[in-house]
Amino acid sequence: MLTKSIPHTFIRNGYYYFSRRVPADLQGHYSYHRIVQGLRTTSPQKAKVQASITAAKLEAYWSQMRLAKSDVIGLSLVRDSSSSSQKVASNQPQTNCPSLLDALEVYLLHKGKRAI
Repeated sequence: MLTKSIPHTFIRNGYYYFSRRVPADLQGHYSYHRIVQGLRTTSPQKAKVQASITAAKLEAYWSQMRLAKSDVIGLSLVRDSSSSSQKVASNQPQTNCPSLLDALEVYLLHKGKRAI
């Protein structure tokens, strides 16, 4: 039974456990529909903190999984600095303009060097 005061937790034999259902769009990555992890505490205060940290980490991981499988707008225009770089779309003429990654590198290089 889930505890009402601490989200995503339940108590078994006096110990708190974290439990989350795997979202439908990510169930193909998991062998089971629910994630359960022991929080190794009997303290409600510690369980609340650990459960919120675990939930945040899990949400961040799920967001990464969703972003990895999504199509990024303009990805075909981004040039990688490695030798196995993606080519700019062939129907667009090559110019002497910097790539998005080159512009970002210059920006980050000069970002801290502005006068106050």
